[in-house]
Amino acid sequence: MVNIVYLESYTSHKDYLKTSTLNLPVESLLTYCIYKYCAPKDLFLIFVFTGNGAKKELTLHWKDDMKFINGENVPWQVAACKFPAVLYVDTLITGLCAVARHICKYRTSVRSFQEHEEGLLGFRKSCLQAPNEVSIWTKFCEVDIIKTVQSILNVDTLEEVPKNLIRFENHLKKPVRVHNVYKIARDLKKENFKNEFSKSLNQTYTEKKPINENKEKSRPIKPRKWKSNTRKQIQIDSSTKIEDLEVSHRFAEGPFLTLADLLLLPSYHIVMQSLGEPIFLSHLSYTNMWFYNLQQVTQIQNLKPLLEGIGNRALKIEKLNLPVMEDVSLYKCDPKRHNPKKRLYTKEEDIENALSTLKDGMELNMTSNKFDFKINWNEIPNGANPSAGHLPDERMHRKSQQLENLALTVQNIAKEGDLIVDFCSGSGHLGILLAHLLPKCTIILLENKEQSLLRARTRVHDMDMKNVLFFQCNLDFFIGKFDIGIALHACGIASDLVLDKCLNANAKFILCPCCYGSLHATDRLVYPRSRVFSGVSIDQYLCIGHAADQTHEEHPLTVRGAKCMAVIDSDRARLAEEYGYKVTLSRLKPLTCTPKNNLLIGIPT
Repeated sequence: MVNIVYLESYTSHKDYLKTSTLNLPVESLLTYCIYKYCAPKDLFLIFVFTGNGAKKELTLHWKDDMKFINGENVPWQVAACKFPAVLYVDTLITGLCAVARHICKYRTSVRSFQEHEEGLLGFRKSCLQAPNEVSIWTKFCEVDIIKTVQSILNVDTLEEVPKNLIRFENHLKKPVRVHNVYKIARDLKKENFKNEFSKSLNQTYTEKKPINENKEKSRPIKPRKWKSNTRKQIQIDSSTKIEDLEVSHRFAEGPFLTLADLLLLPSYHIVMQSLGEPIFLSHLSYTNMWFYNLQQVTQIQNLKPLLEGIGNRALKIEKLNLPVMEDVSLYKCDPKRHNPKKRLYTKEEDIENALSTLKDGMELNMTSNKFDFKINWNEIPNGANPSAGHLPDERMHRKSQQLENLALTVQNIAKEGDLIVDFCSGSGHLGILLAHLLPKCTIILLENKEQSLLRARTRVHDMDMKNVLFFQCNLDFFIGKFDIGIALHACGIASDLVLDKCLNANAKFILCPCCYGSLHATDRLVYPRSRVFSGVSIDQYLCIGHAADQTHEEHPLTVRGAKCMAVIDSDRARLAEEYGYKVTLSRLKPLTCTPKNNLLIGIPT
């Protein structure tokens, strides 16, 4: 069975044999450390030499029986994604946290007593499960702290404590905030009480009865039983403030060692070597204590020779300033992150003023969807039929209509041998249907939610389909070429991210966008998207986007909502035209199958 971890290396196998030295990215080091810690069974590791000799992020002096492969020889699925990556049968897993979680599942070593009873993945195996787009904590472990390490490796002097180090320090100061914190507090209190009770029993209590003048026999008293009010003493009411639970950050996520600690450990080893322990003692005392606690874990002590093999040098530090940072936990929502629930509701006059800035010719003409419904659902196997999804009858009917619109459109533009990517595929309703209708095309189901993809995988395997592959990753991590990109109701900016993937790959696209009111500017996306709409201000644009969500049935604002949807999608279409695409904007039939019924079809010319 194929189950291989691929890590990027800037050093070839030949050079490694000569020097026992590896030049590699930070992500490769972190993954390798986790691999060595877990010693996974039936999971192999290969370093991929990418030939990028100019890059020398990290130097690792370490002798091991390592396997190498040249970049041009890796499977195409691996080449289509960023490293690190795992190829597991027909599934490609990429992204640092997702790969690390996969390694943990094959761990062979005995659980450390510092871990949660469910192991390194913690309560309900959920540690670092949420993708970095929605989880501040995952983003910190997977992106932010790595950027800090990379910046430290590329400078000789330091004048200010990196902000991400302060963020983690503030996080460790705060009360532990996890969804099962009350259970943890009760368990810890119960454990402490038992320990105290055991100590009292271990004391020597005897009754001595003289047998003769020279000998005496001791008889132990029966162990004392817990008093009836003991259980009340160890109970914790759920109304108790989290601050009063006495659950501290011994480790990154609380009192137990988790995968997050293993991910952060090598990064902080590098940082501490660069800044020096006195800096940590004076400015990052909580982080220093966390780092010390990690060193006491027996299995982590086994990683010490590996960590000491990292070639690093101390920075020149004369005076180190502390940046002003918000004192919040990394579990709490980043105040800079867009939150649709907190958006301001637009006023009628603002919407009308925004629409008044539009000029003739900016919007695309709405064309008619010419495809008749030709799918006979009675001939579609259960695994590719929405009827197998346990949906209510009405919703199943509307879902079938949505799938028909997109599937027939794909059939019209696809050719034999095409690679089709179903972005944000969920449990695979659309992609699996296409795999059945287009058996000579290859379908990739790309989804970052592990459970959704597992459900899709089960359906495909039950049908014994051979033309479906699974990519568990964020959109950012997919960098491969493909022929057609599709997305049914990818929420908000996800539709734009999918559009950008298609434009950069010069691939055909079929998009049915959703959640226009959640659009917001990011470091990767700027609105408006096209030059044609550049005269519309960002505030006016988002105002139109908010009004585009007012498309409920039998609502007086539905007509205007449909116009606003057309405006946003016309902007997307104009952007594609700048890339040389021919774009049509139509609507799903019947319109009642979904309030978000626009269909963007782009063909590169």
